[in-house]
Amino acid sequence: MIKPKKMYRGHAIEKVGHGKRAVFQTTINEKEWSSVTELEVKTAIDVWIDEGIEP
Repeated sequence: MIKPKKMYRGHAIEKVGHGKRAVFQTTINEKEWSSVTELEVKTAIDVWIDEGIEP
């Protein structure tokens, strides 16, 4: 079964892996960006959109 990607402010967030080994990935400014927690990915997206700074 394919899990749908979550959307946050126009960016798709994908969970890769499961359990403690899972990471969350998104594409910011045509670059792959990943983090251990979904909150860090959302914060990076907010910084990129609001301030124009790469995470």
